[in-house]
Formats: sequence, C-alpha cells, structure tokens
Amino acid sequence: MKTKYKTRRLLTTFASFLLALAVLCIPVFYAGQKADASAGNNEDRIVVLGSGLNNSQRIDTLERLGIDPETGMTLYTVTGSDAERFIDQSFADSAMISSVIVEFKEEGAGVSTEIVTPENITKVKTYQYSNAAITAGIYDCLITVGSIRPVTGNSALTGVYKAAEIQGIELDQDKMIAGNEELITITVIEDNNANNEDFDSEDFSKALTEIKAQIAELVKEEGSDNINIEQITVIINNVLNNYNINISQADINRLAGTLEKFKNTLSAEDVNKILEQLQSFGEKTWGIALDFIESAKEEGWWDQVVDFFRRIIEAIVEFFKDLFN
Repeated sequence: MKTKYKTRRLLTTFASFLLALAVLCIPVFYAGQKADASAGNNEDRIVVLGSGLNNSQRIDTLERLGIDPETGMTLYTVTGSDAERFIDQSFADSAMISSVIVEFKEEGAGVSTEIVTPENITKVKTYQYSNAAITAGIYDCLITVGSIRPVTGNSALTGVYKAAEIQGIELDQDKMIAGNEELITITVIEDNNANNEDFDSEDFSKALTEIKAQIAELVKEEGSDNINIEQITVIINNVLNNYNINISQADINRLAGTLEKFKNTLSAEDVNKILEQLQSFGEKTWGIALDFIESAKEEGWWDQVVDFFRRIIEAIVEFFKDLFN
C-alpha cells in the first residue's frame, strides 16, 4: 500500500507539472533586416548564370532571359561552393543550371518574380521564389528566372543570394538557410498533395504569407524566445482553415518545423521590415491585405489558442484518470 501511495503521489506531482507547463505555454497576449543595400556594385541589374552551363548554353540562357550576349554586361556565375557558403549544402557545379536576373529597386518596391521559361522550371512557382527571398532577408527586387532545360528551379534561389552578395547586401546565413528550407518544404508539401482536392498551390502560398506575418507580429510583441512550435502550429491550422486547405498532420508538422527556423531568424530590429515586405508582396501578387490582426481577434483567434491548450490539458487529465482507475 505504501508503495502504491508513493507511486500515486509521484504521478500526481508529474501531472501537476504537465498542467503547469501547458498553462505557461499559453501566450499572454495575441501579437506577433534590414538588408544593407549599400554600394558594392555599380549595376542594379545583376545577371547570375548557373555554373553547369557551357558557353553556348550561357548564350542561350541570356537570350531566354532577354539579355543581348553582346551588350558587354558583367556576368556572374553561381557555383556549388556558393551553395555551400550560403546554405551549407553541397551541390556539383554541373547541377547549377537555372539562372537569374535580380534587379534591385527603391525601398518599398517589394519583391516580385517572373519565370521566363515556365516549361523548364518544373517545381517552383513565381510567388514561392518571392516568399522565400523575403524569408532570406532579400527585399525590394524583381527576380527573373530562366533555364535552358527542365530543372526543379531550386538552385535559382542560390543565384538570388549570389546577386544580393554582389550588390553589397549584408547576408545572414541562418536567414538564407531558412529561405531555402521554406522552398524545399513547399515543394515537398505540394508533391504530397498533388491529388488532394482540398489543396491549391496559390492559396497555400497566400496562407503561408499570412502565417509568416502572424509569426512576425508575435515576435514583435513577445520576442522570438517566447514563442514555441505549438503556437506556430495553432497559427498554421487557423490560417489553413480560413483558406479551406486540408493537409496531413505530417505536412503541418513539417511546415511548423520550417517556420520555427524562420521565427528564430527574426529580431525586434528587422521584424518591421519583414512585415512591410510581406504586406507589399501580398498586395501586389494577389491583392490581399494582411490586416489580419483585428480580424483575427474578431474571429476569436485567442479563443482558438486557449481552446488548443485546453484540449491538451483535458487529454492529460483523462490519461491520468484512466491510469488511476
């Protein structure tokens, strides 16, 4: 009996700890780089070609990108070693095929992307490049992507990073890794939902933009260290529900893990810039305004957060009830 009593007391103490932990995880209030585009390059329009191209393919790529090969414009090359420097991933030079032009614009212009060879960029959409570039801390630019043959298009983002470096923009590796992982995660989720009638690629990217903005708002008010993956998951579920997007829990978990890395790159100093860029991107790409804060309160976002943790607590209590009985 004495052993049974001690065991029950230990389990009760553990249950109390879990309850307290769950309560502490509830956010107290709903809330939520500036890249230094300094001189370093005399041109605002930078052409970066993949290192896997031979000379004739480079000329072909330039023509597809709308560049006259005889203009004498400075051309740059993105290599596998660049990918290793930027995103800590190894690629063979021969694998770097997709190429980009990045035109840096005035502050406030926002980020937009054009794919001039859509038949040859098989995985990544225009709005996905733009969204990932913002995550990486690259703002106010027009990205043009092209390829001479079918490729996924993932390496083009590394070309964007190379162009930003040439432009003199101060790059943060953690942000670039987060941007690259976002692009990979999106393509994986899209592949997983190719036959899902409740999934639309463009709506998913709209939702992703709003999710990132809500996370940035939380960081602005609470600080990055005070936001956990459970809160990010609540935001993801809430926004996906608003867009009537239904994906598997595995995909939600994968997205939450990726966006936790995005959250970890945000600081109080650069969060406003991220919000401005996401707002501009959403408005210019789809005509959506990210004035979600007030509407989220009206729709009971806080109630949904509380309900999420209430269900966790109820599940814990029910577990120990069954255990004691």
